[in-house]
Amino acid sequence: MGTGDAAEVIPSIGNSGSETPGYMVVGFEVVPCSVLHDADVKNLKMFDKYPSQINCDPSTVAMPIKEGQSVVFTYEVAFEMSDIKWPSRWDAYLKMGGSKVHWFSILNSLMVIVFLAGIVLVIFLRTVRRDLTRYEELDKEAQAQMNEELSGWKLVVGDVFRAPASADLLCIMVGNGVQILGMAVVTILFAALGFMSPASRGTLISGMLFFYMILGITAGYVAVRLWRTIGCGDHRGWMSVSWKVACFFPGIAFSILTILNFLLWHSNSTGAIPFSLFIILLFLWFCISVPLTLAGGYLGARAPHIEYPVRTNQIPREIPPQKYPSWLLVLGAGTLPFGTLFIELFFIMSSLWMGRVYYVFGFLFIVLILLVVVCAEVSLVLTYMHLCVEDWKWWWKSFFASGSVAIYIFLYSVNYLVFDLRSLSGPVSATLYLGYSLFMVLAIMLATGTVGFLSSFWFVHYLFSSVKLD
Repeated sequence: MGTGDAAEVIPSIGNSGSETPGYMVVGFEVVPCSVLHDADVKNLKMFDKYPSQINCDPSTVAMPIKEGQSVVFTYEVAFEMSDIKWPSRWDAYLKMGGSKVHWFSILNSLMVIVFLAGIVLVIFLRTVRRDLTRYEELDKEAQAQMNEELSGWKLVVGDVFRAPASADLLCIMVGNGVQILGMAVVTILFAALGFMSPASRGTLISGMLFFYMILGITAGYVAVRLWRTIGCGDHRGWMSVSWKVACFFPGIAFSILTILNFLLWHSNSTGAIPFSLFIILLFLWFCISVPLTLAGGYLGARAPHIEYPVRTNQIPREIPPQKYPSWLLVLGAGTLPFGTLFIELFFIMSSLWMGRVYYVFGFLFIVLILLVVVCAEVSLVLTYMHLCVEDWKWWWKSFFASGSVAIYIFLYSVNYLVFDLRSLSGPVSATLYLGYSLFMVLAIMLATGTVGFLSSFWFVHYLFSSVKLD
């Protein structure tokens, strides 16, 4: 290996002051085999040379195992010169096969996006634009007559911006969703650009924690500003909303982590998180994440709230009976976002639970962008459908229209546990798997639901700011 590859990490031969470069291991291959050792091998000490040559045949089992018999482990090393350069030593592990499958997943997502984009285009051009143009061309008397004959989304103009039930919870979930989505986008982008090499263990999880804490200021800002918008500019209670944003998702995540860790401690598992790491996580949470979230909430309280384009009536309008439950349509909408990511989800699950290396973050970043677009389009279309049947309670439905993809991801996780992880031993392992899956699904629900809600809020605001109704 040449000295120009990594001269500072190559040890020198002989004396420490020698300039002659030594050798570094750039790859290895392990061949296990069963060997029936001689009796005198037990008298050898550790690192002693094996007395005879061993013919290693991995396909045969030469040493029978009997109860109470001691087992002798030996190993030998053969060094070979390699032309692999030091910066390329990870290529053997990072080259993932099946790139055609990833491209197929992206093509599948693009087909769904084009289909939904066509529906959105029809809504904007043929329905909304046509209605608005025809309405604006009428004189006042004709407009007054038309107001009496209005149907569909124009009838809910006085109720469409009525505050939803549990408005503070909606603001908290949207704030946490913005924080999680921002963390995912930035982390995957940095990983795709090569800043998070697997040579540095733990870089990916450390980067996720760092970006999540820094983006706490965004979560507080978005949640408090949405809270003030729903409250028509009233800034009272912004401190309470900020505190709830800082403690909602981290509190749930910490509770799940603690329960699972108690199971590991009870099972005497070496995979249990040490108590010192718990203290460090609590320090990061309350000393960095919480203050940044409160600072973001302060900025949101100082920022101007979003003005509604129409006035809200004092008496809420009665929603006519529907032919089918609206929540059934909301839950079914999650199948479209799930269809864009289920292929990539298989590779991610295999990396997490099967020990396989996942490093195609370029594909993952593309799939993430496509997922955001699909969630926005699905929520926008369903919001318009609800308004057309005079259902003005669109706030929570727009959130769960795209957030319901988390239900299908959790069902897929259960399917993966039953059919692909049959080697899991005992209920503790299955509980750990389901606990971590629940944590992942909750984060995905908040992120995708936030995308759907914000796109629907922009659409409703744009739609009713274009119509002139008194």
